[in-house]
Amino acid sequence: MKAGSIPTGKERILLVDDDETQVISIRNMLQRLGYKVTAFTDGREALKVFLEKPSEFDLVITDHKMPQLMGENLAQEMLRIRSDIPIILCTGKVDLAPDEEVKEKGLRAYIVKPFGVRECAELVRGVLDRRDGCAKPRHFFSF
Repeated sequence: MKAGSIPTGKERILLVDDDETQVISIRNMLQRLGYKVTAFTDGREALKVFLEKPSEFDLVITDHKMPQLMGENLAQEMLRIRSDIPIILCTGKVDLAPDEEVKEKGLRAYIVKPFGVRECAELVRGVLDRRDGCAKPRHFFSF
């Protein structure tokens, strides 16, 4: 990747956000970056699909605050099924939780909305490449 270029990929991402506008926006952003995106506005529906085919996804991106099934709870259910699935939590709150608390829940990273293409691209690529020692993007933390 050239300096200044935006990282891309071909991995399969499961995206969950109860706000349809957010789903469309983030899905389109990820698809323009080359990712294959399966998107839901209902965490229960997303969990059902994940339960049926957990190996079909390389990464999960979920909103934090959702009705019926909060993002953290969705993440916990998915991690019970597949403990190695990297999960990014999206939130509108800068003070979501202390880093250690989020890490203890098994999440790889979180990102604060609204975010731009570069922040999203660097975060997703950094989380997916974690085992390769990829440097962390500057607007998030990752474990």
